[in-house]
Amino acid sequence: RSGPGLARFRGTSALFPDDEKSYRLSAPQGQDWKRAVQETVGRLVLGFIAAAIGVVTIHEGIIYGLTQSGWIRGTAWGMQPIPPWAVPRLVNNVFWGGLWGALFALIYHRLPGSRAWLKGLVYGLSIVVISNWFLLPLIKGQIFGQPGQVLFGGWNPQRMWPPILIVVGYGLAPGVIYGLIRPKDTA
Repeated sequence: RSGPGLARFRGTSALFPDDEKSYRLSAPQGQDWKRAVQETVGRLVLGFIAAAIGVVTIHEGIIYGLTQSGWIRGTAWGMQPIPPWAVPRLVNNVFWGGLWGALFALIYHRLPGSRAWLKGLVYGLSIVVISNWFLLPLIKGQIFGQPGQVLFGGWNPQRMWPPILIVVGYGLAPGVIYGLIRPKDTA
């Protein structure tokens, strides 16, 4: 695949090597491929487990503490059905928390920080901004028509700080747990 567009980039990076055959993507072959898949699936499972433990303990524990202190109205470890599919809230939180944990495991080595707990802290803060302040209000408000959904907590500190505390606490949990149980020789 030669042409005037690619010719000027040839040899400048891994994306544009000098020889034509290197333009094909090189995936691991044979046993290397199987090992890479097994390691990736293992990281996904361990990340899911670490985050599920984090939801049941830290996430829900912080909700309990904030509810008992009167800062939020909530029910820790609640099994009330939530819309739109009437899944029990705790099951829903564990499932979504586990998926966020699987993603955490995949990007663990790319997160800033030299310690697992710091990576979890950064990840938790990222989840607050991306999910709780942006995606969830859009999905719940626009797609499912739930009232009271505002982007970025409506810039109201009373609406902004509880999710920060809850989700950053949740982020620390998989950071610490995954940091302890992850295979040390994986990249």
